[in-house]
Amino acid sequence: MRLLGQTGLGFIPVIIAAYVAYSIADRPGLAPAFIVGTVANTMGTGFLGGMLVGVLVGYFARWLKKMPMPTRLVTVKSLLIIPFLTTLVVGFVMIYVFGSPIAAATQSLTNWLTGMSDANAVILAVILGAMMAFDMGGPVNKVAYAFGMAAFTSGGYQASTAMLMAIGIPPLGMFVATLLGGKKLYSPSEIENGRTAAIMGCVGITEGAIPFAVADPLRVIPSIMVGTMCGCALNAAFGTVHETALATVMAIPFSSNPLLYTLSILVGIFVTALMVNFLKTVTKHKPEIED
Repeated sequence: MRLLGQTGLGFIPVIIAAYVAYSIADRPGLAPAFIVGTVANTMGTGFLGGMLVGVLVGYFARWLKKMPMPTRLVTVKSLLIIPFLTTLVVGFVMIYVFGSPIAAATQSLTNWLTGMSDANAVILAVILGAMMAFDMGGPVNKVAYAFGMAAFTSGGYQASTAMLMAIGIPPLGMFVATLLGGKKLYSPSEIENGRTAAIMGCVGITEGAIPFAVADPLRVIPSIMVGTMCGCALNAAFGTVHETALATVMAIPFSSNPLLYTLSILVGIFVTALMVNFLKTVTKHKPEIED
């Protein structure tokens, strides 16, 4: 199990590189990012190197895709020319330009995470909680997730615990909000979405809160951010951590203090629910009438 876990966690920087590149340049960016990401990981650049490789490979490959070429060579360009040139150029840049500075920065970050004081842990928990809740699975959320998992692999369990706790609070908070607000503040479809959000929150899927944020972003997004920040900060102040990669509810049995950990989650959920319902009430929000 240790071998499986360490192997999987060791792939995180490489996977970050590959799919950041894929999101920018599509398939031509995948192979170069896997190759250069593996090289960067071998050099000890960690997740910071993975993110940088993904960006460099993605934009360089996308630029090469615009290179004019005879029609009969278009397939060759995508399958061979772009991956080869991208791997060569970005690989040399990482090895000779960015590799050592990124590795040093990663090591400094690791040392800071493992030696983090209680005050720093609370501040970091607030930041990670806000980022995880802000776009619920979007780019900001993914950056916070990558940071938290990098901290996990380095033994910085305060940061990883905060990030993982934040995953389930937004959907669970919106579920409780629909229970408290009822038909006065939520349409029947939103109440149904709340039940779905409860399930998604329990299994660690932040995206369960997205339907609420899309329908009412000005009230929902600030509320889930504040609630998540409160829950994560309180848990950091308690000093409760867990050494697993499980999210929110699923991590309760493995936390160093299950009672305080659970209390922090509940605080985050109820702050979210009460705040969003308060905002909807004072602004006289009415649920949409459904046909």
